Amino acid sequence: MPKLWQMDDYDECLESPGPGEPPGVYCGLSVVLKPNNRSELWKLIEEFSSDYKRHYNHQVLKWGVCIKRCQKAIEKLSPAERNALTVEPFPIDVRYKLDDGILEDISTYREAYQDVLEICVNKKLNDTYGLVAYTEILSCDKSTDEVVIDALDMSFLIVLCALVCFVTLSSWYDSSINYKRTSDHYRHPLDSKRKMVCVSFSIQRNWYRLTSRSKDELNQKLRFFHAFRFLTIVLVIFGHTSLLLVVTPTTDLEKHERMMHSVGSMILTNGGQITQTFLGMSGVLLAVKFCSFSEKRKGKVSFLYVPFAILYRYVRLTPVYAFVILLHATWLLKLQTGPLWRWGAETEQTFCRRNWWTNLLYINNYVHADEPCVQQAWYLGAEFQIFIIALIVLVTIVKIPRAKVLILGLVLLAGYVIPAVFIYYQKLEGTYFVTLEAQRYLLWYDKYYLHAYIPTHINFGNYIQGVLTGLVYNELQKRSINLAQSKVFSIVWHLTIVIVPLSWLPSYMFYVNDFPTPSVWMAAYFIMSKNLYGIGIGIVILGCIYGVNGVVKRMLNYPFFEPLGRLTYGAFLVHPFVMRFMFASVRTPVHYSDLLTLSLVFGATVMSYLMALVLCLLIELPTSALQNHLFGCFEDQKSNRVDRESGTNGTNQTLIIPGLAGKQS
Repeated sequence: MPKLWQMDDYDECLESPGPGEPPGVYCGLSVVLKPNNRSELWKLIEEFSSDYKRHYNHQVLKWGVCIKRCQKAIEKLSPAERNALTVEPFPIDVRYKLDDGILEDISTYREAYQDVLEICVNKKLNDTYGLVAYTEILSCDKSTDEVVIDALDMSFLIVLCALVCFVTLSSWYDSSINYKRTSDHYRHPLDSKRKMVCVSFSIQRNWYRLTSRSKDELNQKLRFFHAFRFLTIVLVIFGHTSLLLVVTPTTDLEKHERMMHSVGSMILTNGGQITQTFLGMSGVLLAVKFCSFSEKRKGKVSFLYVPFAILYRYVRLTPVYAFVILLHATWLLKLQTGPLWRWGAETEQTFCRRNWWTNLLYINNYVHADEPCVQQAWYLGAEFQIFIIALIVLVTIVKIPRAKVLILGLVLLAGYVIPAVFIYYQKLEGTYFVTLEAQRYLLWYDKYYLHAYIPTHINFGNYIQGVLTGLVYNELQKRSINLAQSKVFSIVWHLTIVIVPLSWLPSYMFYVNDFPTPSVWMAAYFIMSKNLYGIGIGIVILGCIYGVNGVVKRMLNYPFFEPLGRLTYGAFLVHPFVMRFMFASVRTPVHYSDLLTLSLVFGATVMSYLMALVLCLLIELPTSALQNHLFGCFEDQKSNRVDRESGTNGTNQTLIIPGLAGKQS
């Protein structure tokens, strides 16, 4: 069969032309083979591609073509030969390109070069395979293209310069009032609120905030969460690496198809479940901190607490998030070139300029989800929405303690029933499909991704199960029950670590069979298999809190993980930025081995955390310090000096604000 990727030399094509020569033009094409039932090769392509769950659609090819080479290849063809290689329109019922209007100037390039490229491509296809195809230009680069800087680009530079100035001045001021010239000066609050505001951007002080260890008993019990955050984001990066290996040109795409025929591959294919770890941790932390706060208030928690907690969390999450969105909307496209770069970067720029508001309102997992800005941020939208619901539920059970079991039971039941109903009526199957063909378009148009992966109602159950885990822990503490002394729980804990990944293997049956939809049993299977992971996370977290396996707990509590855990939110936001440079800037198809894949994961992780460190010291920690003063939390922080890290969500963001909530109540 024709190769899915064929690419001319990009840099050679765009070399500066000589005097009087036309500029070099390089175009990315989508080539759709025309059905030909007289061709045995076409019958093979059609039959092989019909297994859409495990194979690429080999009717759709991606080519990178140099216009000069094409013009030279067809210059000796007669008009009759050219006409023979021109394909009349035919029905195309498969996805073969991005939606129109995303990339600029495409209509101009299509008008100028469409006929030349179609004849050129068909000449090669006909000579080699006896087939012809419809060709459409997806993007073009010209050697005379210049970087254009607009007002939005300048606004990013202004914001960046302002942040650097704030950090420089704040660090200088903090150093100038360090009269004893000791490092302890940066570890402790100053004697006035005005001074604390002035040193909010101090890089020395924020460095100690990043690397400090809390002495609080609850924080020490939950310290392993930092390791969980770090290990989870590494697995997320690994999953996104696998996705980009499918998207970008490789010399051995058949390797992906062979892998999809293995039952063991379901562990990797279902790796998207790993994001449920963040949701489970978030639910646990919310419940634990809320119970602690409620006990201090003796159960007197007003519903007025909810909007203030939401506002606090919004202010904590959004500044660094908005900065990353602005970066994607401005300078990302200008930082690199390549045959795939416009496809990988200009799409992001267009989506962020169009849909930034959906991100900042945290509704991006529902509104314009097929044109995502900062695509991984679907998780932030889903979690923010569930956080609001869970917070209202917790306040309700405190206000109506007698109905606690009933309320929690109904909420948990809703977490199972509502997504099952959606799976049934949307005629989806019993697992979240990750097909190779959907990945070629980064899942933007995939119904399984849009309806069975990113919606809040699909992810609600595991967050609520995390909340229940936190409530169970609180009850165990009240009754002085130590799970580490239970042999039964120890066995369950160790078995859970093995059973949860193995529970993904039965999903293979949905890849090899076409069960009729809608189906009650598949809807039930989908929800049970998804929420089984949340149950497993709850058991693992309880076991780690109580130290069921001492060796594992000591490893997870190693000091190395604490700063890495605090940097996880930044790494989560920027790792696709890093990975675009690693994958979307390639010039030719690359042969990826398993060892190279691991090295790419390692490189992406290191670079993501380095960028996260910069964002943390430049934006995240300074704005959180200002936020504490803005919300009147400084006195509370000064009096107890407890790090707020324990009240953080799966990506290291504060959930509960006792100081504020106490004042408002």
